[in-house]
Amino acid sequence: MPFEPEDVTSQATWWPLKDLIDGRWLAVVKHTCSFPPNVFVEVILNLIQNPNINSSLLFRADLLYDSLKSPESGYRATTKAADEQDLSQLSTHSVPQDGLPGFSLKRTIVRRMVPRNPQLDKPIAQTCQIFQTEHNANEQTTVVIYIPHVASSSEIPWYHPNVQALAYLHTWRTPVSQGNASVLPDLFPSANGTVSVHYRLFTDVSVPLSDRLLRTAHHLLSTLHKHGQGTLNGYTKRVHHDQIISQQRVQDTYTRLKAAHAKRLCDHWAEQTDSSKHVFEDLSIASFLIEIWQDMYKPGASKQASNGILDSRPAFPGFVDIGCGNGVLVDILVREGYRGWGFDARNRKSWDILEPSTQRQLEQMILVPQPLLDMNPDLRLESKGESPKMLSKILFRARAFSKAQGREVKWHNGIFPEKTFIISNHADELTPWTPLLAFLSSSPFLMIPCCSHNLSGLRFRAPSKFNSYSADKLAPPYFASNVTKSKSVAITVASSDQDDEQPRSGSLKDLPQANRSKQPSAYAALCDWVSTLAVTTGYEIEKEMLRLPSTRNTSLLGRNLSAVAQAMDPAARLEHVRRIVENEGADGEAWVERARRSWLDKGEEH
Repeated sequence: MPFEPEDVTSQATWWPLKDLIDGRWLAVVKHTCSFPPNVFVEVILNLIQNPNINSSLLFRADLLYDSLKSPESGYRATTKAADEQDLSQLSTHSVPQDGLPGFSLKRTIVRRMVPRNPQLDKPIAQTCQIFQTEHNANEQTTVVIYIPHVASSSEIPWYHPNVQALAYLHTWRTPVSQGNASVLPDLFPSANGTVSVHYRLFTDVSVPLSDRLLRTAHHLLSTLHKHGQGTLNGYTKRVHHDQIISQQRVQDTYTRLKAAHAKRLCDHWAEQTDSSKHVFEDLSIASFLIEIWQDMYKPGASKQASNGILDSRPAFPGFVDIGCGNGVLVDILVREGYRGWGFDARNRKSWDILEPSTQRQLEQMILVPQPLLDMNPDLRLESKGESPKMLSKILFRARAFSKAQGREVKWHNGIFPEKTFIISNHADELTPWTPLLAFLSSSPFLMIPCCSHNLSGLRFRAPSKFNSYSADKLAPPYFASNVTKSKSVAITVASSDQDDEQPRSGSLKDLPQANRSKQPSAYAALCDWVSTLAVTTGYEIEKEMLRLPSTRNTSLLGRNLSAVAQAMDPAARLEHVRRIVENEGADGEAWVERARRSWLDKGEEH
């Protein structure tokens, strides 16, 4: 049904919630709905836990109390004075259990809403209560009341409507049987239920309401209605955040890093790209990395935890950011006290505006993986007396090109000091090499894939379980049977019961629209393929969807290597990677040529 809410501010007699509690409640907007009470409560609980759904000014909600938990666990374990103060106001800012005649109190939650920018908006606590009428065969009413912990309207932050309290009212009528037919009461001409938003106004606010209060009520009801209808129709959340590190930890670190670094980085931005996107994206990634490292490594040089127990975690081994781009991520991590460096095939203008301590950790460098050098003797640097080989020629041209910059041209074989943490953030050609290089150095890694390239450094559509292991003409040789002469992606149909309905291979555009819409993105295929490469070397992959201002926000963490892989010596590791690279059909000359173009051309920045 289309969402066309009705303004009921002038209908003082319509479901008078004000008569149930006190005389200052006002019904604002209402709409019919098709979702029953259990769906309404499910949606409400999600909105309570995620207030950012209703306001982009909010990060999250920290739940301080939940009455459904046992007395021992109902209050969140905390020593923060602010938490204790908010919880001490629960009785003052709540409706008594018998405050709604005819209703029973089902649940009480106290949450603190955390703003994105605490320098502009303060966090506030809010009591959320769910009341329901006793069981009635034909009708059930559910009331959800939000009460902010404030003493006056001047304490209300911008992200919260300027009211003493607000409420959602959901009423559900079961169809009444008349003979063989079921009909609804006149109050519900086209649906079984109605949902509405109500305000409890401050004494200095009167009707008509301000435009902002009306828009806010309309938005709150719209969000609730959309989520309720979606849940009723079987919608399930596909993207799950905070699988590795809690939202609170990452966002608190992000807030601290943003206050410390965002302004100086944005004010002195030297690239043509949008500073806010790149800076805030790297701040988010840095926040996630710092929290990961807090779990993996012991702090500083300390050997004992704060409780006196011996800390068995290793010391931080240092990091390397391969394909570091603008260098912002390296800058943030170095300034936060983490030892590491980054390199890229191209020098960036932004490097020159960073602190000298960061500039010393950024290198313009070509990476030619050691397995490619071993497989292609012509790529190696020649011995004395030999004629110049391909890599020497490219390095010579690169030196000539960058002579005016005063930078020494370097190259690296991708084997780093053992256990070095490898970062691969939108590293493009280096993305599929990340788990392979990490394996050679027994290193943990974090990669955030972006554009799809094969192990030769050429763009292609990655083969994966999502496209039945089909690919384009640049796929490894063992996929050749699935590749058509067309430049478009070849699709192989995996389901045997569809063999008579459509071809087993062919162009994507030849598939019926219904089947075409089921095909996943090239990005999903890329993430699956590089994960497969990592698993092939013995890594356990942990997946986290980062909260980034980018659609390329899948992070793949490899920090656990199998015992068999750990037991392999360096020579065995190199041989294992060489077999993988050969099986993938990697072309060393194509890789080096791509590196040359990265030096000589402007290229793309991520």
